[in-house]
Amino acid sequence: MLAQLFGYVHDADIIHHLAGITDVAYVRKESNPEQDENIKKIAIEGTNNILNTIPKKCKIIFPSTHVIYEGLKEKKEFSFRINRHKAGLEAIEELKKEGYEPKSVEWSEWVYTLSISVRKKITKSKPYTSNKIYIQNLSSIIAANALDIDEDDWVLDLAAAPGGKSLIFSEKARKVSAVEPDKKRFFRMKRNFKEHGAKNIQTYNKDGRFVYKATGEMFDKVFLDAPCSSEAHIDLNEGITWWNLKRVKRFSKLQKELIISAFEALKPGGEMIYATCTFSPEENEEVVDFLLNRYENAEIVPVSLPIENIQSGITEWEDKKYADEVKNCVRILPQSAYSGFFFTKIKKRTI
Repeated sequence: MLAQLFGYVHDADIIHHLAGITDVAYVRKESNPEQDENIKKIAIEGTNNILNTIPKKCKIIFPSTHVIYEGLKEKKEFSFRINRHKAGLEAIEELKKEGYEPKSVEWSEWVYTLSISVRKKITKSKPYTSNKIYIQNLSSIIAANALDIDEDDWVLDLAAAPGGKSLIFSEKARKVSAVEPDKKRFFRMKRNFKEHGAKNIQTYNKDGRFVYKATGEMFDKVFLDAPCSSEAHIDLNEGITWWNLKRVKRFSKLQKELIISAFEALKPGGEMIYATCTFSPEENEEVVDFLLNRYENAEIVPVSLPIENIQSGITEWEDKKYADEVKNCVRILPQSAYSGFFFTKIKKRTI
């Protein structure tokens, strides 16, 4: 039986590694340092056993626990926020009158969740059709909020489509510049901004890798939700036919070019966020480490989040070691209305 199992493993292109499956803490408050250390040892041993069996072309998705598996397997809720360009809290009362029972999240009075069973139905509700509410994942919202926008800020959203985070920034900032290279996505994004009443967003159909050459150090804040391999959106019921290691490496190269552009466009003293919706360290910690090594004035700013389903960044992956401060990156684990997400806040120190 074991030989048969390793035969399957050897031929695999992708593996969800489940070492320590029975006792891994689901959220941070359940964590126990002694138990965590034992689990880590078990996980390392299990990983080494698998790595000794599989070819280098095979990929193990990180983080490798049942937390990811369970989070991807079933979503019970979805989330939305009030579009403050067009509505206030009265939008929630309108939903209640139509029979919906939205639940507020602890960290924002403007963000709510509902049962996934009404996800399609709500698109016919009056608050939705009048653009008073905007369906958006909790992980995206909390990452956008972490940028701490001031009312005088000029914000660059470097890979902006479909525009949900730009809309969040536009509710707070003086001005937002939203960049999207794909023409179809660009025009859908423009329509999205118009329908939701955002009048302080400038849109540009440009390649984000070269934006800094035209702008220089112009922006107070920058958000880069980089194109990625989208491992957080894997559907375990449909299989993983589109994933391969070349895809991860291709995106990692693109992400390094984009993060350079984002950092170069940031004013000295300004802050940016780098984010992806994937688990691969090659697209996350490695990209951040690349920036830290390239710019001596790049500094990771620790972020405190009011949620428990998070992990710190890792400082080692396969044969690579990253800067110690990379541990201040945040990986949001998929749970309920939260999708898998990675982000880190970076400050551009004045030299």
